[in-house]
Amino acid sequence: MVKKLSVEVRKIQRTADGTYMLSLPKNWAKRFNLKRGSPIYLRERSDGCLVLDPEYAVEVSPEITLKASERLEDRILSSYLLGYELILVQAPRVTEELMKRIKRVVARLIGVEIIEESPQTVVLQCLLKASASPPEKILRRQYVLSSSLCRDALSHLVDFDVEKAALVRARDEEIDRLYFLLVRLLRSLILNPRLSEKLNISLIDCLDYRLIASLIENMADEAVKIAESTVAMGAEGRLPPELTQAIASFQESFQAAFEEAMRALFSKDERLQTSALRKKAESQRALEKIKETFTLYQQQTPPAFYNLIFLFDQIVDYLTDMIDLVTPSPPPKTS
Repeated sequence: MVKKLSVEVRKIQRTADGTYMLSLPKNWAKRFNLKRGSPIYLRERSDGCLVLDPEYAVEVSPEITLKASERLEDRILSSYLLGYELILVQAPRVTEELMKRIKRVVARLIGVEIIEESPQTVVLQCLLKASASPPEKILRRQYVLSSSLCRDALSHLVDFDVEKAALVRARDEEIDRLYFLLVRLLRSLILNPRLSEKLNISLIDCLDYRLIASLIENMADEAVKIAESTVAMGAEGRLPPELTQAIASFQESFQAAFEEAMRALFSKDERLQTSALRKKAESQRALEKIKETFTLYQQQTPPAFYNLIFLFDQIVDYLTDMIDLVTPSPPPKTS
Protein backbone atom coordinates (compact mmCIF):
# COMPACT_ATOMS: atom_id res chain seq x y z
CA MET A 1 0.00 0.00 0.00
CA VAL A 2 1.31 3.46 -0.90
CA LYS A 3 1.77 5.68 2.09
CA LYS A 4 0.48 9.22 1.79
CA LEU A 5 2.59 12.08 3.03
CA SER A 6 0.79 14.66 5.10
CA VAL A 7 0.84 18.16 3.69
CA GLU A 8 3.61 20.23 5.19
CA VAL A 9 5.30 23.52 4.43
CA ARG A 10 9.07 23.67 3.94
CA LYS A 11 10.97 26.88 3.50
CA ILE A 12 13.31 27.43 0.58
CA GLN A 13 16.95 28.05 1.45
CA ARG A 14 19.41 29.98 -0.67
CA THR A 15 23.14 29.42 -0.85
CA ALA A 16 25.78 32.10 -1.25
CA ASP A 17 25.98 31.53 -5.01
CA GLY A 18 22.21 32.06 -5.45
CA THR A 19 21.14 28.39 -5.70
CA TYR A 20 17.72 27.60 -4.24
CA MET A 21 17.51 24.45 -2.06
CA LEU A 22 14.69 22.46 -0.47
CA SER A 23 15.10 19.45 1.84
CA LEU A 24 13.25 16.20 1.11
CA PRO A 25 11.12 14.31 3.67
CA LYS A 26 13.36 11.72 5.36
CA ASN A 27 10.81 8.88 5.40
CA TRP A 28 10.04 9.40 1.72
CA ALA A 29 13.73 9.26 0.80
CA LYS A 30 14.18 6.03 2.81
CA ARG A 31 11.14 4.40 1.20
CA PHE A 32 12.70 4.80 -2.25
CA ASN A 33 16.19 3.96 -0.98
CA LEU A 34 17.56 7.36 -1.96
CA LYS A 35 21.14 8.13 -1.07
CA ARG A 36 23.67 10.79 -1.78
CA GLY A 37 24.00 11.05 -5.56
CA SER A 38 20.68 9.30 -6.30
CA PRO A 39 18.93 10.86 -9.32
CA ILE A 40 15.63 12.67 -8.80
CA TYR A 41 13.65 13.57 -11.90
CA LEU A 42 11.94 16.95 -11.91
CA ARG A 43 9.12 17.92 -14.22
CA GLU A 44 6.82 20.91 -14.26
CA ARG A 45 3.09 20.38 -14.68
CA SER A 46 0.91 22.68 -16.74
CA ASP A 47 -0.35 24.32 -13.53
CA GLY A 48 3.22 25.23 -12.48
CA CYS A 49 3.64 22.55 -9.80
CA LEU A 50 6.95 20.68 -9.71
CA VAL A 51 6.81 16.89 -9.50
CA LEU A 52 9.70 14.92 -7.94
CA ASP A 53 9.92 11.41 -9.38
CA PRO A 54 12.49 8.93 -7.99
CA GLU A 55 11.46 6.14 -10.39
CA TYR A 56 11.05 7.91 -13.73
CA ALA A 57 13.32 5.48 -15.59
CA VAL A 58 12.02 2.32 -13.90
CA GLU A 59 10.20 -0.06 -16.25
CA VAL A 60 7.44 -2.22 -14.78
CA SER A 61 5.81 -5.31 -16.26
CA PRO A 62 2.47 -5.77 -14.49
CA GLU A 63 1.02 -9.25 -14.56
CA ILE A 64 -2.25 -10.90 -13.53
CA THR A 65 -3.36 -14.47 -12.91
CA LEU A 66 -6.77 -15.60 -14.15
CA LYS A 67 -8.64 -18.77 -13.31
CA ALA A 68 -10.37 -20.60 -16.17
CA SER A 69 -14.08 -19.81 -16.09
CA GLU A 70 -17.10 -19.23 -18.32
CA ARG A 71 -16.14 -15.55 -18.63
CA LEU A 72 -12.46 -16.19 -19.32
CA GLU A 73 -12.54 -14.44 -22.72
CA ASP A 74 -13.99 -11.27 -21.16
CA ARG A 75 -11.43 -11.34 -18.36
CA ILE A 76 -8.51 -11.72 -20.78
CA LEU A 77 -9.83 -8.80 -22.83
CA SER A 78 -10.29 -6.67 -19.69
CA SER A 79 -6.75 -7.48 -18.52
CA TYR A 80 -5.40 -6.48 -21.92
CA LEU A 81 -7.31 -3.19 -21.85
CA LEU A 82 -6.04 -2.48 -18.32
CA GLY A 83 -2.43 -2.68 -19.53
CA TYR A 84 -1.23 -6.00 -18.11
CA GLU A 85 1.80 -7.30 -20.00
CA LEU A 86 1.70 -10.86 -18.64
CA ILE A 87 -1.59 -12.76 -18.31
CA LEU A 88 -1.38 -16.17 -16.68
CA VAL A 89 -4.37 -18.46 -17.23
CA GLN A 90 -4.58 -21.33 -14.74
CA ALA A 91 -6.83 -24.39 -14.88
CA PRO A 92 -6.90 -27.86 -13.28
CA ARG A 93 -6.16 -29.11 -16.80
CA VAL A 94 -5.53 -27.14 -19.99
CA THR A 95 -7.83 -28.92 -22.43
CA GLU A 96 -7.97 -28.57 -26.19
CA GLU A 97 -11.27 -26.69 -25.90
CA LEU A 98 -9.74 -24.23 -23.41
CA MET A 99 -6.81 -23.59 -25.77
CA LYS A 100 -9.25 -22.90 -28.61
CA ARG A 101 -11.04 -20.32 -26.45
CA ILE A 102 -7.78 -18.64 -25.50
CA LYS A 103 -6.54 -18.56 -29.09
CA ARG A 104 -9.81 -17.01 -30.29
CA VAL A 105 -9.52 -14.08 -27.90
CA VAL A 106 -5.76 -13.70 -28.55
CA ALA A 107 -6.52 -13.36 -32.27
CA ARG A 108 -8.57 -10.24 -31.43
CA LEU A 109 -5.71 -8.55 -29.55
CA ILE A 110 -2.81 -6.82 -31.29
CA GLY A 111 0.62 -7.72 -29.91
CA VAL A 112 -0.47 -10.63 -27.70
CA GLU A 113 1.19 -14.04 -28.06
CA ILE A 114 1.07 -17.34 -26.17
CA ILE A 115 4.64 -17.69 -24.91
CA GLU A 116 4.30 -20.66 -22.57
CA GLU A 117 1.98 -23.61 -22.13
CA SER A 118 1.92 -26.33 -19.47
CA PRO A 119 -0.71 -28.88 -18.34
CA GLN A 120 -2.14 -26.33 -15.85
CA THR A 121 -1.01 -22.91 -17.12
CA VAL A 122 -1.04 -20.81 -20.27
CA VAL A 123 1.03 -17.61 -20.31
CA LEU A 124 0.08 -14.71 -22.57
CA GLN A 125 2.37 -11.74 -23.12
CA CYS A 126 1.79 -8.42 -24.84
CA LEU A 127 5.00 -7.86 -26.81
CA LEU A 128 4.00 -4.40 -28.03
CA LYS A 129 5.30 -1.58 -25.84
CA ALA A 130 2.95 1.35 -25.29
CA SER A 131 5.66 3.88 -26.16
CA ALA A 132 6.01 2.27 -29.61
CA SER A 133 2.39 2.96 -30.61
CA PRO A 134 1.47 6.69 -30.59
CA PRO A 135 -2.32 7.12 -30.18
CA GLU A 136 -2.60 9.40 -33.21
CA LYS A 137 -1.02 6.79 -35.47
CA ILE A 138 -3.47 4.12 -34.28
CA LEU A 139 -6.39 6.52 -34.65
CA ARG A 140 -5.40 7.42 -38.22
CA ARG A 141 -5.26 3.76 -39.19
CA GLN A 142 -8.62 3.13 -37.55
CA TYR A 143 -10.13 6.04 -39.50
CA VAL A 144 -8.75 4.80 -42.85
CA LEU A 145 -10.29 1.36 -42.30
CA SER A 146 -13.61 2.72 -41.03
CA SER A 147 -13.89 5.21 -43.88
CA SER A 148 -13.23 2.45 -46.39
CA LEU A 149 -15.84 0.26 -44.72
CA CYS A 150 -18.49 3.01 -44.84
CA ARG A 151 -17.71 3.79 -48.47
CA ASP A 152 -17.91 0.15 -49.56
CA ALA A 153 -21.07 -0.59 -47.57
CA LEU A 154 -22.87 2.32 -49.24
CA SER A 155 -21.42 1.45 -52.65
CA HIS A 156 -22.61 -2.14 -52.38
CA LEU A 157 -26.06 -0.80 -51.50
CA VAL A 158 -26.09 1.52 -54.53
CA ASP A 159 -24.85 -1.27 -56.85
CA PHE A 160 -27.01 -3.79 -54.99
CA ASP A 161 -24.05 -6.16 -54.84
CA VAL A 162 -25.28 -8.64 -52.25
CA GLU A 163 -22.23 -10.93 -52.51
CA LYS A 164 -19.72 -8.18 -51.71
CA ALA A 165 -21.97 -6.76 -48.99
CA ALA A 166 -21.88 -10.14 -47.26
CA LEU A 167 -18.09 -9.86 -46.93
CA VAL A 168 -18.08 -6.50 -45.12
CA ARG A 169 -18.41 -7.86 -41.57
CA ALA A 170 -15.08 -9.71 -41.69
CA ARG A 171 -13.25 -6.41 -42.31
CA ASP A 172 -14.71 -4.90 -39.13
CA GLU A 173 -12.55 -7.15 -36.94
CA GLU A 174 -9.35 -5.20 -37.70
CA ILE A 175 -11.04 -1.97 -36.58
CA ASP A 176 -12.06 -3.65 -33.32
CA ARG A 177 -8.46 -4.82 -32.77
CA LEU A 178 -7.14 -1.28 -33.26
CA TYR A 179 -9.80 0.07 -30.91
CA PHE A 180 -8.79 -2.38 -28.17
CA LEU A 181 -5.13 -1.44 -28.67
CA LEU A 182 -5.88 2.27 -28.40
CA VAL A 183 -7.97 1.84 -25.25
CA ARG A 184 -5.13 -0.20 -23.70
CA LEU A 185 -2.61 2.51 -24.55
CA LEU A 186 -4.77 5.38 -23.29
CA ARG A 187 -5.44 3.62 -19.98
CA SER A 188 -1.71 3.01 -19.60
CA LEU A 189 -1.04 6.71 -20.22
CA ILE A 190 -3.60 7.77 -17.63
CA LEU A 191 -2.22 5.36 -15.01
CA ASN A 192 1.40 6.15 -15.83
CA PRO A 193 2.07 9.91 -15.96
CA ARG A 194 5.71 9.20 -16.82
CA LEU A 195 4.69 7.55 -20.07
CA SER A 196 2.22 10.29 -21.00
CA GLU A 197 4.96 12.86 -20.50
CA LYS A 198 7.35 10.92 -22.74
CA LEU A 199 4.74 10.85 -25.51
CA ASN A 200 3.72 14.48 -24.81
CA ILE A 201 0.05 13.56 -24.37
CA SER A 202 -2.17 15.22 -21.77
CA LEU A 203 -5.08 13.63 -19.93
CA ILE A 204 -7.46 15.78 -21.99
CA ASP A 205 -5.87 14.37 -25.14
CA CYS A 206 -6.46 10.85 -23.79
CA LEU A 207 -10.13 11.61 -23.24
CA ASP A 208 -10.53 13.07 -26.75
CA TYR A 209 -8.73 10.14 -28.39
CA ARG A 210 -10.94 7.70 -26.50
CA LEU A 211 -14.15 9.44 -27.60
CA ILE A 212 -13.02 9.81 -31.22
CA ALA A 213 -11.97 6.17 -31.41
CA SER A 214 -15.33 5.10 -30.02
CA LEU A 215 -17.21 7.19 -32.59
CA ILE A 216 -15.10 5.82 -35.46
CA GLU A 217 -15.69 2.27 -34.26
CA ASN A 218 -19.43 2.96 -33.98
CA MET A 219 -19.45 4.21 -37.58
CA ALA A 220 -17.83 0.97 -38.72
CA ASP A 221 -20.46 -1.02 -36.80
CA GLU A 222 -23.23 0.92 -38.55
CA ALA A 223 -21.54 0.27 -41.91
CA VAL A 224 -21.67 -3.46 -41.16
CA LYS A 225 -25.39 -3.16 -40.39
CA ILE A 226 -25.93 -1.30 -43.68
CA ALA A 227 -24.21 -4.15 -45.52
CA GLU A 228 -26.30 -6.72 -43.65
CA SER A 229 -29.46 -4.83 -44.60
CA THR A 230 -28.35 -4.93 -48.23
CA VAL A 231 -28.03 -8.71 -47.96
CA ALA A 232 -31.45 -8.90 -46.28
CA MET A 233 -33.04 -6.98 -49.17
CA GLY A 234 -31.47 -9.33 -51.71
CA ALA A 235 -34.50 -11.60 -51.72
CA GLU A 236 -36.96 -8.68 -51.81
CA GLY A 237 -35.81 -6.96 -54.98
CA ARG A 238 -33.80 -3.92 -56.02
CA LEU A 239 -34.29 -0.34 -54.92
CA PRO A 240 -35.89 2.19 -57.27
CA PRO A 241 -33.26 4.02 -59.41
CA GLU A 242 -34.28 7.37 -57.93
CA LEU A 243 -33.53 6.07 -54.44
CA THR A 244 -30.13 4.60 -55.35
CA GLN A 245 -29.19 7.93 -56.94
CA ALA A 246 -30.09 9.73 -53.71
CA ILE A 247 -28.00 7.23 -51.71
CA ALA A 248 -25.03 7.76 -54.05
CA SER A 249 -25.21 11.52 -53.44
CA PHE A 250 -25.37 10.91 -49.70
CA GLN A 251 -22.35 8.63 -49.84
CA GLU A 252 -20.27 11.25 -51.65
CA SER A 253 -21.17 14.07 -49.28
CA PHE A 254 -20.79 11.91 -46.15
CA GLN A 255 -17.31 10.69 -47.14
CA ALA A 256 -16.18 14.28 -47.82
CA ALA A 257 -17.48 15.40 -44.43
CA PHE A 258 -15.88 12.42 -42.64
CA GLU A 259 -12.49 13.18 -44.19
CA GLU A 260 -12.72 16.89 -43.37
CA ALA A 261 -13.75 16.13 -39.78
CA MET A 262 -10.65 13.98 -39.25
CA ARG A 263 -8.40 16.62 -40.79
CA ALA A 264 -9.86 19.17 -38.38
CA LEU A 265 -9.42 16.85 -35.40
CA PHE A 266 -5.75 16.16 -36.13
CA SER A 267 -4.83 19.73 -37.07
CA LYS A 268 -7.10 21.52 -34.56
CA ASP A 269 -7.67 24.08 -37.30
CA GLU A 270 -10.78 26.20 -36.80
CA ARG A 271 -11.12 26.77 -40.56
CA LEU A 272 -11.19 23.04 -41.19
CA GLN A 273 -13.76 22.64 -38.45
CA THR A 274 -15.97 25.21 -40.20
CA SER A 275 -15.45 23.39 -43.49
CA ALA A 276 -16.34 20.06 -41.87
CA LEU A 277 -19.56 21.55 -40.48
CA ARG A 278 -20.47 22.84 -43.92
CA LYS A 279 -19.84 19.45 -45.54
CA LYS A 280 -21.78 17.71 -42.77
CA ALA A 281 -24.74 20.01 -43.48
CA GLU A 282 -24.53 18.91 -47.13
CA SER A 283 -24.67 15.26 -46.08
CA GLN A 284 -27.71 16.01 -43.90
CA ARG A 285 -29.47 17.60 -46.88
CA ALA A 286 -28.59 14.54 -48.95
CA LEU A 287 -30.08 12.35 -46.21
CA GLU A 288 -33.28 14.39 -46.25
CA LYS A 289 -33.43 13.80 -50.01
CA ILE A 290 -33.25 10.03 -49.36
CA LYS A 291 -36.17 10.29 -46.93
CA GLU A 292 -38.25 12.33 -49.39
CA THR A 293 -37.52 9.92 -52.24
CA PHE A 294 -38.34 6.93 -50.04
CA THR A 295 -41.71 8.48 -49.24
CA LEU A 296 -42.47 8.88 -52.95
CA TYR A 297 -41.40 5.33 -53.88
CA GLN A 298 -42.33 3.51 -50.69
CA GLN A 299 -44.53 0.99 -52.49
CA GLN A 300 -41.67 -0.09 -54.76
CA THR A 301 -39.10 -0.24 -51.95
CA PRO A 302 -38.29 -3.43 -49.96
CA PRO A 303 -39.56 -3.26 -46.34
CA ALA A 304 -35.99 -3.82 -45.02
CA PHE A 305 -35.09 -0.32 -46.25
CA TYR A 306 -36.85 1.12 -43.18
CA ASN A 307 -33.89 0.09 -41.06
CA LEU A 308 -31.42 1.83 -43.39
CA ILE A 309 -32.97 5.24 -42.74
CA PHE A 310 -32.17 4.85 -39.04
CA LEU A 311 -28.60 3.70 -39.80
CA PHE A 312 -27.97 6.70 -42.06
CA ASP A 313 -29.17 9.00 -39.27
CA GLN A 314 -26.83 7.26 -36.83
CA ILE A 315 -23.62 7.72 -38.84
CA VAL A 316 -24.43 11.41 -39.40
CA ASP A 317 -25.00 11.83 -35.65
CA TYR A 318 -21.61 10.21 -34.94
CA LEU A 319 -20.02 12.57 -37.45
CA THR A 320 -21.62 15.55 -35.68
CA ASP A 321 -20.22 14.39 -32.34
CA MET A 322 -16.75 14.07 -33.86
CA ILE A 323 -16.77 17.61 -35.22
CA ASP A 324 -17.91 18.90 -31.83
CA LEU A 325 -14.70 17.45 -30.33
CA VAL A 326 -12.47 19.68 -32.47
CA THR A 327 -10.65 22.06 -30.13
CA PRO A 328 -8.98 24.81 -32.17
CA SER A 329 -5.40 25.56 -31.13
CA PRO A 330 -5.00 28.92 -29.35
CA PRO A 331 -3.37 31.65 -31.42
CA PRO A 332 0.36 32.17 -30.79
CA LYS A 333 1.18 34.70 -28.11
CA THR A 334 2.58 37.98 -29.29
CA SER A 335 5.35 39.63 -27.34
